[in-house]
Amino acid sequence: MKRLLSVLLAVLLLIPSAAAFTEVPQFSSTLFECGKQALVYLASGEYERLVTLLPFSDVSPSAAEWQSFAEGNFSSLSDGVQTEYAVAYWTGFLWKLAIPVSEPSSGEVETLVLTSADGVSFTGYRYSTWGDVRNEYLYASYVTWDKEYIGGTPFIAAD
Repeated sequence: MKRLLSVLLAVLLLIPSAAAFTEVPQFSSTLFECGKQALVYLASGEYERLVTLLPFSDVSPSAAEWQSFAEGNFSSLSDGVQTEYAVAYWTGFLWKLAIPVSEPSSGEVETLVLTSADGVSFTGYRYSTWGDVRNEYLYASYVTWDKEYIGGTPFIAAD
């Protein structure tokens, strides 16, 4: 019985090690540009263009689905959107690409999140806040920024 438990314990200890060696797919920089442009199309109501813009690995959401998603979740799209900052992070089985609607200066900033299993096409999308995204990418194995956001006010010190 002890021998069986020892073997079982050894196997359980090796499982996380094997998972650590799974290959992480490279994240395509093209997805950054597509994601940012998707945010622009959502803000301008060009839902038909989203259907052909975003490379989905399966069936792309319809224009009506995009419209329902935008109107049901986002309240700040009409204020204009930023296209400077975006972050992609690996969750262990998916890449998540997060594009905040405005400068991500607080946790309440609305954020479009697109998911990718292979790093070259999207598999899903969701609404989030920047605070939730920040909590996710802080613990992610891999994080890549299109342009990293560094908040705060610049301070100039005199000599």
